[in-house]
Amino acid sequence: MDHTLTVAAVQFEHRDGDKPHNLERIEALARQAVAQGAELVAFHECSIPGYTFLQHLDREAMLALAEPVPDGPSLRRLDALAGQLGVVLMVGLIERDANDRLYNAYVALDGSGQARLHHRKLHVFINPHLTPGDHYTVGEIRGTRVGVLICYDNNLPENVRITSLLGAELIVMPHVTGATPVADGRTRPN
Repeated sequence: MDHTLTVAAVQFEHRDGDKPHNLERIEALARQAVAQGAELVAFHECSIPGYTFLQHLDREAMLALAEPVPDGPSLRRLDALAGQLGVVLMVGLIERDANDRLYNAYVALDGSGQARLHHRKLHVFINPHLTPGDHYTVGEIRGTRVGVLICYDNNLPENVRITSLLGAELIVMPHVTGATPVADGRTRPN
């Protein structure tokens, strides 16, 4: 590691399927983190679309929610914000590739128009239309070798070991620590 990398880990209560709301929250919280000195701001798994509700979506609904990496409208918007703020933003989404395969993906954006890191969750289970990723992800961000493993990927020690052996000095482990709604609108832990 060439220098100390200041990281903000941010999780917020997203709204299922409400990308405009979630993007506004990401933007506001990113600005707040940068004002406090963050150089890398890491958001939770599926921070753009929401997560738990995905279990009820059919393939067509998943395709409608998904975006390409790095050229989807949400990522373009956040990449521009990263450039404006001079920060690296890490966010989660449902990705749609050129063959309409769907992935639970996580990307790092820095204002360059490209994904600095692009990880596809290895161990998917929330929706049967998701395709598992097929590689580990490690790359350089501001002088630090950063790896990514999404949620359940971290439950298998071999994934963490392999990511470390590939040179990761820092492993970003986005997940959704969820709660389920109750009748009065409050939440309770799962």
